[in-house]
Amino acid sequence: MEKEQDVTVAKSAGFCPGVKRAIDKVLELEAAGKKPVYTIGPLIHNKQVTDMLAAKQITSIDRPQEAADKSGVLVIRAHGITPSFQKEVESCGMEVVDATCPLVKHAQNIIAKYAEQGYHTVIVGDGGHAEVIGLLGYTQGKGTVVSGPEEAAKLPHFDKVNVVSQTTQKESVFYETAEEIKKHADECQISNTICQPTKDRQKETIEQAKNADLVIVVGGRHSANTARLALLCKGLAPAVQHVETEDEIDPLPVVRAKKIFITAGASTPNWVIDRVAARVRELRKPDPKSVLSHLPEMIWHFLVRNCFYTACAATALTYVCMRLASVPSNGLLLAFAGLFVYALTAFNRATEAQPGQNKRFLTVASVIAALGAAVVALLLGNGAAVLGILFLALGFAYPFRHLLKLQLLSLPGTKDIVTALGWAYACAFLPAYANGLLLRKASYVAIFYTVLLVFMRSVTLGFTSANKDLIIGRESFYKAFGMKKTKWAVTLILLALTAALGTLLSMTWKPALVAMLLLGHLYTVFIVIYYYSKTTTRSVKDETLIDGQFFVLWALSALAAYL
Repeated sequence: MEKEQDVTVAKSAGFCPGVKRAIDKVLELEAAGKKPVYTIGPLIHNKQVTDMLAAKQITSIDRPQEAADKSGVLVIRAHGITPSFQKEVESCGMEVVDATCPLVKHAQNIIAKYAEQGYHTVIVGDGGHAEVIGLLGYTQGKGTVVSGPEEAAKLPHFDKVNVVSQTTQKESVFYETAEEIKKHADECQISNTICQPTKDRQKETIEQAKNADLVIVVGGRHSANTARLALLCKGLAPAVQHVETEDEIDPLPVVRAKKIFITAGASTPNWVIDRVAARVRELRKPDPKSVLSHLPEMIWHFLVRNCFYTACAATALTYVCMRLASVPSNGLLLAFAGLFVYALTAFNRATEAQPGQNKRFLTVASVIAALGAAVVALLLGNGAAVLGILFLALGFAYPFRHLLKLQLLSLPGTKDIVTALGWAYACAFLPAYANGLLLRKASYVAIFYTVLLVFMRSVTLGFTSANKDLIIGRESFYKAFGMKKTKWAVTLILLALTAALGTLLSMTWKPALVAMLLLGHLYTVFIVIYYYSKTTTRSVKDETLIDGQFFVLWALSALAAYL
């Protein structure tokens, strides 16, 4: 849960795991070049996301026969479908990917199990909702949908009945309805199939909304769970606004409210929530400041969001590597590292940019930086130029690896590995190579040190993006291997870095420099511990702190020169 300016953003707000899993699947298919991608019904009830998917040739159809290109892929959305429709889809001759939410599958299996035993199924939910229509298909024709206890009171008598819930139903309504159904049956089996993310969302909403003067619920108008969430809040808070985007916020209540709580439905992307929260905080600034007083903050955000800060961090790390490998100071090498890292970071960020981000600026700036890096590499010599241009070309090809059939670059965890190798080339390898010092042990130490340090940096940045949406593929280490294995990997890297520096110190090899790097290592440990217990999505502050470790190491390395 994120709190600032008496504005609390729900920890549970945004995509549930089932929705995120379905979106990731279709994006992975699209990125792999399997086009067009068709979804059976809208993948998600959110216009902003469906527009983004449509731009990527991911379109919604009602039946397989509507697919214009039979070489495309059919995706069953998270809501699930009936067994008979599933057979129709799977026999259509197209490739089919089932993205039904595992928790919806669980509800389907429960219904099928008791239907086989002769139970009548009563589903507590919205009769016209896609998930409920799918669940009804598992009842063997013995199913009824009720929205609440009032409709349940009108039910006939049953010998045996199984009561289940739409996975996003309000839990109190489900139990009230189940109690009413008990009166209509000789035997009543109650199966609470409400998913845990929904329970968590409702629990947090109840706790926070009753203490807020204004609740803002973010999500699509046609999203049932978002509408239900807004209805829940109306019974708890004095004022509630249901908005799809930040443009729909009514500013006057926002300014007047003492405490504001922001939550969102399971179909709302986090980047939309972030914009709403940013707009609310902007409206709540006590006194409008002049443009001049805002200027430092605006400049800083511009530098970080547009990768200039990261480029400077790479330059700082290059200085550290040159000191570590006893490479003479060279402004061209420092410039190359900054331009090289900027070009590839900005270009990759432009290709992955979410709606509203300055993709054109990042693309143009990355190309200019790449040309600058190529010119600097030429000044460093023919060998450096060939290597520099080759690595730049590979870096620019990375976002299109699926189209180019570069399968090795699509393996789990390769994104963070490739990033670490790219930085190691520019910051440690090239300085040693350009000075004819590549075969020295000190150069190997610098390269090894850089790979480990940058890999850990990339993994940590990836973890701060874990709650962000629209992350394509499984190439990031965190996404590929999960939190537990990621923590183990980073712990081992921290130990390896500590052991390597400790060994150098015990050998009295550049003792002042190594001692300072060990001191800077404490900052890195702090960053790792802090971000692996943090749940909010990446911000400018987070990038500043994580890449700040390279500036700390640069400052300490410079200080070591005077000791």
